[in-house]
Amino acid sequence: MPRHQKQHKLDQFLGVNEDSVASGEASVSSDANMDASGVLPDISPETLLNYIAKVVGEQGKQTQKSISEAFSKFELAMDTKIEGIGKRIEEVAAIADSIVSRQTDAETRISGLEDEMIPLKSKVVALEKLQTELKAKIIDLEGRSRRDNIRILNLIESVEGKDPVAFFEKFIPKVVGLSVTSVTIDRAHRIPGPAADARPRPVIIKLHYSKDVAAILSAARRAKELKHEDRQLRILPDIPPAVRACRRAFNPVCAELIKRNVRFQMGYPAVLSFKMNGAPKMFRDPESAKAFLQGNI
Repeated sequence: MPRHQKQHKLDQFLGVNEDSVASGEASVSSDANMDASGVLPDISPETLLNYIAKVVGEQGKQTQKSISEAFSKFELAMDTKIEGIGKRIEEVAAIADSIVSRQTDAETRISGLEDEMIPLKSKVVALEKLQTELKAKIIDLEGRSRRDNIRILNLIESVEGKDPVAFFEKFIPKVVGLSVTSVTIDRAHRIPGPAADARPRPVIIKLHYSKDVAAILSAARRAKELKHEDRQLRILPDIPPAVRACRRAFNPVCAELIKRNVRFQMGYPAVLSFKMNGAPKMFRDPESAKAFLQGNI
């Protein structure tokens, strides 16, 4: 603030004005209140303190008003913010309550399902066991129904003509070298298969007597080779596909036995038997047989 303004305010506080100076009512003039260097004359401490107190009071009131207005604006802004936050918290709380409710419902349902599964689990185990037993019986029944059947592989298509039964009754004894001239056959047919230009379809033959089946298979095993019109034939028992798959799993083991010049037999349905170091061995599981051979190199 300029010095003359400070002086004017101080004069007003001390009760000195231009009118009093001009009329001679004041004891000193305004010019006498300041020396040539611009320094205020001596003022009593009480007067100076009163002046300072007045200025500080006015500044304090103004500062208090400013602070009050600032706090009012701050409170209004905070109330708005807090109101928005409160609404959001209420929404989150509602969502949380919904989640808790759904979780409780899910836990109740899961608990109920677990209680229901306990008896069902034992039933499933029993049904699996029954299924395995029934499957084995079905395979056994199918094998029994085929025990009087034989298969002839690699026989030229249509060589049997229109009467396959009559043809094979004389053909089989001749090709395997039986002492009889004919055997009794109930049925003979080829299995359904691919086009005519593909590999010849196997022939399925149902013999009337079981002894003829045994004689034919035994003669076929003894024969070094079976031929018809320069084609190598094979005569095998007609076994179910499931049994053939089980026997096929033993192929690596059988190949190893052949490599070691070990004679073996495949019993029904799929039981591999052979002798190793003079001791008879029998395996129903190909993995067990493989492990045994690996341990007896």
